Amino acid sequence: MRKTGFLSAVVMAVAVCAQAQTWMPKVPEPLDAPLPADPMAVTIHRLPNGLTVYLSPYRQEPRVTAWIATRAGSRQDPADSTGMAHYLEHMLFKGSGALGTRDFAHEKPALDRISELYEKLFKTTDPAARKAIYKEIDGYNVQVSTYAIPNELAQAYRRLGFRGFNAFTSNERTVFICNFPSNRAEAWARLEADRFARPVFRLFQTEIETVYEENNRSSDNPERILNEALDKQFWKEHPYGRTVLGSIEHLKNPSLAKMYAYYDKNYIPNNMAIALSGDFDREEMLKLITKHFGAWKPKALPQAAAYPVVKPKGLERVEVKYESEEKVVVAWQTVPREHPDADALTVMDMLMSNSRTGIIDLDLVQAQKVKSASSYPEFLNEGGAWSMYAVPRKGQKLEEAEALLMGAVAKLKSGTFDQSDIDAVITNFEVGEKYKLENNDSRVGFMAESFLRYEPWPKTVAWLERLRRVSKADVLRAAEKYLGEDRVAAYRRQGKPTLPSMAKPEFTKLDIKPERQSRFFDEIVNLPAVPVEPRWVVKDRDYSLTELPAGRLYAAANPVNDLFSLTWRFDLGRRHERTLCSALQLLDLSGAGALSAEEFKKKLYALGTSLRTGCGEQESSLSLSGLEKNLWPSLQLMWEHFDSPRTASDTLKNMVEVAIGAHQDNKKNPGYIHHALSELAERGPESTVLLELSDAELRALKEDALQALARRLLDYKRRVSYVGSRPAGEIARLIDQGRRSYRQPPAYRQLRYLKPARNTVLFTHRDMLQSQIGMFAADEVYDPRHAVDYQFLASYLGGGMSSVIFQEVREARALAYAASGGYWGASRKGDENQVWGYLGTQADKTKEATELLRGLLLSPPLSGQRFAETAKGIEEGYRTNPIQFRSVPGAVIAWEELGFSQDPRPERFARALAYKLDDLALFAKRFAGRPMTVSILGNRERLGIDGVKKLGEFEEKTLEQIFPY
Repeated sequence: MRKTGFLSAVVMAVAVCAQAQTWMPKVPEPLDAPLPADPMAVTIHRLPNGLTVYLSPYRQEPRVTAWIATRAGSRQDPADSTGMAHYLEHMLFKGSGALGTRDFAHEKPALDRISELYEKLFKTTDPAARKAIYKEIDGYNVQVSTYAIPNELAQAYRRLGFRGFNAFTSNERTVFICNFPSNRAEAWARLEADRFARPVFRLFQTEIETVYEENNRSSDNPERILNEALDKQFWKEHPYGRTVLGSIEHLKNPSLAKMYAYYDKNYIPNNMAIALSGDFDREEMLKLITKHFGAWKPKALPQAAAYPVVKPKGLERVEVKYESEEKVVVAWQTVPREHPDADALTVMDMLMSNSRTGIIDLDLVQAQKVKSASSYPEFLNEGGAWSMYAVPRKGQKLEEAEALLMGAVAKLKSGTFDQSDIDAVITNFEVGEKYKLENNDSRVGFMAESFLRYEPWPKTVAWLERLRRVSKADVLRAAEKYLGEDRVAAYRRQGKPTLPSMAKPEFTKLDIKPERQSRFFDEIVNLPAVPVEPRWVVKDRDYSLTELPAGRLYAAANPVNDLFSLTWRFDLGRRHERTLCSALQLLDLSGAGALSAEEFKKKLYALGTSLRTGCGEQESSLSLSGLEKNLWPSLQLMWEHFDSPRTASDTLKNMVEVAIGAHQDNKKNPGYIHHALSELAERGPESTVLLELSDAELRALKEDALQALARRLLDYKRRVSYVGSRPAGEIARLIDQGRRSYRQPPAYRQLRYLKPARNTVLFTHRDMLQSQIGMFAADEVYDPRHAVDYQFLASYLGGGMSSVIFQEVREARALAYAASGGYWGASRKGDENQVWGYLGTQADKTKEATELLRGLLLSPPLSGQRFAETAKGIEEGYRTNPIQFRSVPGAVIAWEELGFSQDPRPERFARALAYKLDDLALFAKRFAGRPMTVSILGNRERLGIDGVKKLGEFEEKTLEQIFPY
């Protein structure tokens, strides 16, 4: 790459700055031209203020993904204010002195007083005094709300066509994410520079309540409960052992002053990086970032307090109780990211479990000795871990599952693998890397991760080459060195947990006025930009159609790499053949011809090929993907797999016992229970959960019948999609089975929803902190004339942080962390649509939150400002979200299922441009007063069952009524 004058000037400025300053933390060296071996062609730049910028142009779509990463997470939380990094992440969506307020000068005195009151609250223990302080905070919060414009940043981004606007916090980092149209780089740079240089933490009271709700979700999540207990035991006094969400005690006692101090200490340009991948000119983007982020002032970064990483002494145990499936995790301390042994441990982990041919995969999962099992490494900046887990099968003790895991470790240490196994791991790493490089999100994540782990970019780029040099001896040495007697074993046993109690807050609902907007908002959304012309999918340019005896072949070219994907779609599911899903599951556990299941999987894995089956209510699928050069041998293996499955003795028996055990676990899993309850609320006796095989039906399964059914699937007509580099004619010949006739699939059974005469509530009791709430109302059979109505209502109600549901449920009232809903259009011609909503809310908020969301769905408050955001966001979506090459065949098939013979979006786009608020009002009017069915999973005492019964005709459902087993 030619070095430009501007890039040279930046490099020179950085060199001078680096010599003059001592505050610069460890950062990657600037790189003004891509490394020869770098497939992402990354350049790295440092602004004079120390901000690191990674740039990777990639022009597959007219969009750019941006991550802004800070080297600060829960590791940096004050010891008396855990959760600080996480709720600061939330507050950095609240705007600045210019954005998110109509008059910051008048707002500021109330904000200052709120901060003072929180400091007073932080030091107060008397309950009555604390309540009085909360009441005073509430009064000032109401004053702030007369000036504040909640989520104005999200409003701007929505109007400009941004997507994926989010953030996450973990041990060592906080990362802010968005994806913007390539013609909106100026708006992105100005908004983000303002956001991080001049934040204002307004509306803190409602946001901290939202964080409480997120913590409640964690307390109802069996995985989080187990992992937090494991981390605390594993890392002991090190901050890695803290929960990222913070303790309940600290969440109840927040400090705004400490939050600002945390921000001032960590959110400085010399501790942060911007990573961009997408459709941009490298030099122009760097000029833009320098212009808007360059004035941000650096500061000295204090040395972080050192914490020892204390190794477990022998076998240490920790247990938690929860009403869910049991699980055991065994963890060993390993090494930090930069340690030379990290590469050997990475390969070791894949030899143990790669979801297909690892020792755990074959010896435990394939052999069905446990319900599920796997392993995973974790490399942090100050330490590392390698863990493996198992979920026991029915009747198996946790101790027995742990012993099986330890047996897998012993097998690893005995060296029962060879170089071909390592070669297969590397091949699959290569395939995975190629898939990731097709995606801007993955590309940006790769760059940000390199910065966050303090790694020089040449080392990051060379990671695959380093892995290729890992030998069997390296793996055995690492296993012997790190997988010794010093470890932690964590059990999640069946039992009643001790759930914390948190009362519903007493604060005044904020009056959100959607018509407000700041001058800065007006300036940004009106920045000039050349519109991006939409790109539609065109037959014979973007894909081809080939008629075959077996059905249609939809083929699209892969312009990026040498990976293929082939998918067979059959209009046959368990609604037609009740045991089809079991037949495909048994096939997955079988070999091919002379090859055992283990040999078959190893052969596919060595080719870098993935083979997956899917089975649903009225359709099933078969997918093959991998390296184009290995397509033919992969196809041959797949055909033999179907034609001559080799099934070991007891495979079906074990499969049935595992499935019956899974039935018992489903009745303990809160997520699956609410899924089953919601299916009943939506579809009644047609619930897909009720369609599952009962225990008796599972025990009656016969191996011969299942194998015959799996083979018979290939007798049916199907649609085949291909993405790769071969001509469609060649693919047609390769997939031709030599038959001239195929069976027609059974007629499609059109989807219908329940239509209650009055509001109905289906309730199931479970001891939880939150209530899980779903609500549904059927609408018309899909009508293409109303496709734009569907789109506008769905987006207006639930299209992100500035949508009606998010604003009214979360911002104005803090009634839920997770609140969503909208309009769900059918995916098949003849199916019905529905209005839907979902809430996860603290139990004592159940009635209020349900009534609110139901009202928003059926009679949404209409606003010209919100409609303008919705309309502009939809327009920009059409313009800047072209369908990517891998998705083209699937999109064409989906359009056909709705009755379209070509891309329907040009007509929809034209109609969307002419769509008015009155059109939305007319369409939304049809739902006023419509009865809805509400499903609620929660604790009857905590949620106040008498109040919930007033929501509609009440029916309590037992587990036996919502499950068929």
